Amino acid sequence: MITNYLSTAGFDIKITRLPGVEFFSQKLLLPGVNGNAVETITPLRAYYSVPDHLRYLDFDLSFIIDENMHNYQEIFNWLKGLGTPDTLEQYKDLAASKEGLTSDVSVILLNSHKNPNIKFTFTNALPIGLTPVSLDMTTQDVTYAEATVTLRYDAFEIENM
Repeated sequence: MITNYLSTAGFDIKITRLPGVEFFSQKLLLPGVNGNAVETITPLRAYYSVPDHLRYLDFDLSFIIDENMHNYQEIFNWLKGLGTPDTLEQYKDLAASKEGLTSDVSVILLNSHKNPNIKFTFTNALPIGLTPVSLDMTTQDVTYAEATVTLRYDAFEIENM
């Protein structure tokens, strides 16, 4: 069996609630999973048995910010509506929107021929963090502002396509 290496540049992302972030996505960190081994204490030592549940780690997605900051504001407004809305209407509008409070996220890994290969589906994702934006007038080269959104989700599934 001949196999190729997984390219770090071969992915596509779909987020229903964040169409402006999809196109400008630069980096993502596929999250890890931890098993919580059950500890049994005895007078001699602790023994561990199979995990009783899995803990899914946070999902980080970095993106270039467009000049009107639309994609940054998509995330900011979602976070604000969930966390500390200025009015009850902000939360109600968010909950009543067609996307709802959460959004599924799909990450499609491409094979060496740039064809869809593996699909990760993160269910009920919601933002829990948005990094600061660094602006610097002393830079010599043209660089573009980036931000990273951290998402929590219920679970993820992996599907071969």
